[in-house]
Amino acid sequence: MMPANDAMNEMEEVEMVFNLIDAKHYGHISEAALAQALLSTSLVDETQARSNAADAVRDGRQIDVAAFRAALQECVDEAQRQLMEGTSSKRATAAPSMGSACLGVLEDLRKFYGSTNRTANFRMANAAKNLHDQLSMREELRRMRDISLRQEGEHQGVQEAQMMQAMEFNSAWSQNMTEFERQAREIVEGAIRRHQEEFVAFQAKLREQEPHAYKFSKELIDLRTNVDRLAKQKKYDEALRVKTKADQLEKWERMKLDNEFKTSVANKELQLRQQQQTQMEALRRRIQRGREEHKEHWLMGAQRLMQSHRNMLSDLKSKQSLENQRADVAVKLDMTAGKAEVVRKKISNHFAETLPRVDCGQARTGSTKKLALMQMTSGGATR
Repeated sequence: MMPANDAMNEMEEVEMVFNLIDAKHYGHISEAALAQALLSTSLVDETQARSNAADAVRDGRQIDVAAFRAALQECVDEAQRQLMEGTSSKRATAAPSMGSACLGVLEDLRKFYGSTNRTANFRMANAAKNLHDQLSMREELRRMRDISLRQEGEHQGVQEAQMMQAMEFNSAWSQNMTEFERQAREIVEGAIRRHQEEFVAFQAKLREQEPHAYKFSKELIDLRTNVDRLAKQKKYDEALRVKTKADQLEKWERMKLDNEFKTSVANKELQLRQQQQTQMEALRRRIQRGREEHKEHWLMGAQRLMQSHRNMLSDLKSKQSLENQRADVAVKLDMTAGKAEVVRKKISNHFAETLPRVDCGQARTGSTKKLALMQMTSGGATR
């Protein structure tokens, strides 16, 4: 969108150009004068200029400053559209603008008013020249500002693209790390599940190996033998004493054997748990190494991407710096490129497409006849 100050300046410029064409200040100009002005912009050919001028006066409308500006704007918009679509035959290096169109009209007016024939009006020629110089300076400033804004937009666009690329890069690596952690978690959970199943199976196997009979000591066997012998000898008191002693010894030996078996089972279970723990720690170390490798690759990729972004911004700054050094000359060349193209075209066609000079105003009222074209007096000029 055009800034408000630029829009006001543009309207002021168009009005000043219109006043130079409308030398007698009728407030409107003729169709032929509009066609000549449109052709002098070098944005349209003669056919298009005549067609646009005819459209401007359709239904009896007068070509005032608003209609003049609308006709110029239509030519500028069409030239910009052709330039964007690549269908324009002009070799302009910058997009057409209202300022460049006004400069073309002023250049044509300066030549017309400054010609050494009966239409010469050096006061108007000087006014056209001064306004041309003033608008040229404004147009140069506009184009320099446009270059600065374009460069700022390029820089911002590159930064936004780099930010998006960095976000996509981090997102991709974040998904990569998420997938790695998911797989690592599944591996650890699978190992824990296998270890648990292995431990349960090991416990079942140990229960199967549990002895069904106790292996008592020789002392206990001898005591049981003595109890039987004493009972046969009817020495019941002594047999009871020996039996009590044998029962106590058997109970102690049963407890001892049970404890030895439980201790053996516990040691075997502990060994299996320790072995499983060692395996789990080794697995977790491998996972941690993989995690660190992933993060290292992530960091290296981010560093390479950041370096690439720095190099890109550095190249862009170098390019823009070189462009700024050449901007003054480039803008001047660009502003004269359209004029040179028109001159080459006229020379190649032997000036066949040049419109005749016609009056820029309408006949005065007060008569029943209204002339579309009239010869200007010595105080004006004929267009």
